[in-house]
Amino acid sequence: MLSSAVSGANPIHRRAALQIGTGLFGLSLPRLLQAVGSTHATKSDVSCIFIFLAGGASQFETFDPKPNAPVEIRGLWNPIQTNVSGLSICEKLPLLAQRMDKVTVIRSWQGKNGGHDIGSQHVTSGFLPARGGQYFPNFGCLVSALAGNKVEGIPPHFGLPVAARYTNPPGYLGPAFDAFNIKGDPRKPDLQGSKLCLAPVRFEDRQSMLTQLENLCRLNERSVQAYEAHDKFSEEAIALLTSGAMERAMNLDAEPQTLRERYGLNVYGQRVLLARRLIEAGARFVTINQAVQGGLFGDGTTDGTWDNHQLLFDSMMSHASAPRNIPTGYKWHPYEGPGNLPQLDMSLSTLLDDLSERGLLDKTLVVVMGEFGRTPRINKDGGRDHYPNAGSLLMAGARVQRGTVIGATDRTGSTPATRPWGPEDVAASIYHALGIDPHRTYFPRLSRPTPIADGQVIDGLFA
Repeated sequence: MLSSAVSGANPIHRRAALQIGTGLFGLSLPRLLQAVGSTHATKSDVSCIFIFLAGGASQFETFDPKPNAPVEIRGLWNPIQTNVSGLSICEKLPLLAQRMDKVTVIRSWQGKNGGHDIGSQHVTSGFLPARGGQYFPNFGCLVSALAGNKVEGIPPHFGLPVAARYTNPPGYLGPAFDAFNIKGDPRKPDLQGSKLCLAPVRFEDRQSMLTQLENLCRLNERSVQAYEAHDKFSEEAIALLTSGAMERAMNLDAEPQTLRERYGLNVYGQRVLLARRLIEAGARFVTINQAVQGGLFGDGTTDGTWDNHQLLFDSMMSHASAPRNIPTGYKWHPYEGPGNLPQLDMSLSTLLDDLSERGLLDKTLVVVMGEFGRTPRINKDGGRDHYPNAGSLLMAGARVQRGTVIGATDRTGSTPATRPWGPEDVAASIYHALGIDPHRTYFPRLSRPTPIADGQVIDGLFA
């Protein structure tokens, strides 16, 4: 019976399956998950903005400075006192320093892999991937599958511009539950979505496009996942193309210019503003691949990185002009906007204010983290290397404690001095905040129980 294929507190039995017109066979994955969601409907309307600091931000130069360590460990910058007594962060985050009463910092975070690919997949799904590649879906894709759309015409999960680099977001769920990626510069009117173009063409032409897509898909035999994705995309497309909700959400010109300036008049700051608008419009989960492209690593037009193996103290602040001591064989790519640290300081502090002023902070979980931390000792090129053994992250909103620090690292920032919290625990905490039981299992096209998360909700994180 169907209950052997779906597990949870309220499994779908044969009678329920017949009532929803599925019978015992032919229930596609999107339909199955929709039916499962109807019996496990989340009582929470909490959404999430996951700011992924791609490349791995340094905990020393963000939320866990070590002023009493030797200079080769503590670095060039000093801590700054925040508006929370006894809590200091890097002096290059002065705006956030005045908003730390809105957040919790977790300083005893610890990963398991120092590679960008494995580390990113681990952090964004909560499961350490096997050697064969990512199997478990990223958070937003699983939330999309379990909870579905909150508002017609607004996809439940977005990636800005992707969700996130080095990952296969839908994992075993397949393409039907991939993120709706919004690529390009949010300031430009020709912004494109990965699943369809939002250019203002006549609706009749759009319907014709969908009809052609349907006919083409039915001409050839395709995999089950391809049919599921096609069916789901076709249904979503009509709503996307007719409701006008997406066009309204993506119209940043509707925002006051002063607010846009506070977020930062650049592609990175405007993506954070766009995330807030998408959440306000009804998205459940927005993943931002947030890093400035420039310096040694890019041309300043696409996704960037916090991967500062060289010239960390130059690269984190600005890419406008090349330092004198560029390593041999590297080219400097100028970018006139702010570097990663001031950009994060501007956009994140404004996001916290904006959500709070709109009454959305209690209903929006904000998570800020990379795939790992950075090495305690500064290397010969003035940078820090990959280091999964210790790092820090920030959470805010959605009943997260305010003005709190959880955990600590040792004097040199080499290892947690208190209980370590890993990607599995972060995953369990995210699902818990979104009203999803992290220890529930379900069975989408699999022969064995499949967990949602494999960790524990972080002690002391929630009020």
